[in-house]
Amino acid sequence: MGIFSFKKSDKKAKLSKTTSKNSAFYNRENHIVSMDNFIETIFHEPEEGTEFRNSEKRLVFGKIPIDEITEERLFDVMDKADFTIDNSENIPGHIIYFYRDTAGYYKFLFQFHFYHGEFFFLKNKISSSASIVSPEDKTKVVSQLASKYKVEDKKNSNSFLFHITDSTGNIAYTTDTVYFYINYLRGGEYMKKLHTQYAHYEPEPEKDEFGESLEKYL
Repeated sequence: MGIFSFKKSDKKAKLSKTTSKNSAFYNRENHIVSMDNFIETIFHEPEEGTEFRNSEKRLVFGKIPIDEITEERLFDVMDKADFTIDNSENIPGHIIYFYRDTAGYYKFLFQFHFYHGEFFFLKNKISSSASIVSPEDKTKVVSQLASKYKVEDKKNSNSFLFHITDSTGNIAYTTDTVYFYINYLRGGEYMKKLHTQYAHYEPEPEKDEFGESLEKYL
């Protein structure tokens, strides 16, 4: 079984072990906290040095096409979430379901983002028993991703930034920071609808909390 394969039965066996993390952990890991984060995510701009590929195969999670993920199908494949964040106070209708899993010495932390009941984004944090994923492991992950979707492997051995677009406009892309991530962004008509809805969004001005504190206490 490859590192991108998941079995419902495996998840059931680990539920008692994967719920030990507290809420602070998941809140730190949450990729989309504010409306500005939401806009940056749906209007994703690839990093410089990213290699682009187009795949005739549809991007999937398990066997579910990315643009066909629903809460019901997610729960059927992965069972009950290890942790759930209702972020409606910051973004009305925004719910995040977290799952943790392992494959060999790889560790995965998935966060599935839904907006008013519609899936739109998945972030998969990959770590290892040594915590940080090595360059060799990153190469392996990207190569397996390329093989799975029948596209040419990356050419730049000094970068692990990879971007795949499928025939319906779904996107998979890697993020290489302190940790290594594979992200899946839903495409198709739904994303076009979000882009139209938020085409003229204006970021909220940043609050000067330090200045406000000075004004209060000086």
